[in-house]
Amino acid sequence: MKPGVKFLHSLFEIAHVEFQTYDLSNRKVIFSSGMAGEMLGYSEDEYNDLSKDFSKNIVHPDDHQKVQQTIDKINLSNTGDVIAMTVRVRKSDGCYLWLYSRQMIYETKHNHVRTIIREVENVTKLVELQNELEKKVAQLKEVSFKNSHLLRSPVANIVGLVDIIDEFGITSEHNKQVLRFLKEAIVKLDDVIHEINDVARLD
Repeated sequence: MKPGVKFLHSLFEIAHVEFQTYDLSNRKVIFSSGMAGEMLGYSEDEYNDLSKDFSKNIVHPDDHQKVQQTIDKINLSNTGDVIAMTVRVRKSDGCYLWLYSRQMIYETKHNHVRTIIREVENVTKLVELQNELEKKVAQLKEVSFKNSHLLRSPVANIVGLVDIIDEFGITSEHNKQVLRFLKEAIVKLDDVIHEINDVARLD
């Protein structure tokens, strides 16, 4: 391996990012730094063979349309344009990774075959974190809704009843004390509801 090529391979390994040159016309990988195959668990020959049609071979079925849309964009792009895409790709063990790729369009100098330079990065953990955050946000929205509509309504009714009782007067000292405790409890509960709303407010 030539020193320059060896240096580039070392650089790619340190960066933990795959770099590819892909022949768009002939649908095949011209160059791969090897990281994608390593990430997915394929040998170099297996990966090159799969590269004849990634979308049919190893891209998740639910992401086929996204791949086709990206290909359509690439076909309409000019040299130097950069197009990004995030899709699920099947590993050799059948599991899927989320891969983020940036494609830059260019033309080779010798035969003018249109090619793309593709940078590929494993973003599975980031996507999983994003999905988890979205679930938490949905849960907070549900808490906020229930807090605002299901909790506050009965509390407001209780407050109204307490006001009515207070307005018409209570003679028993014991009942007055019970009413006072009830008022204090309602105020505290209403404050808690407001605090929950403030925390869960996602507008």
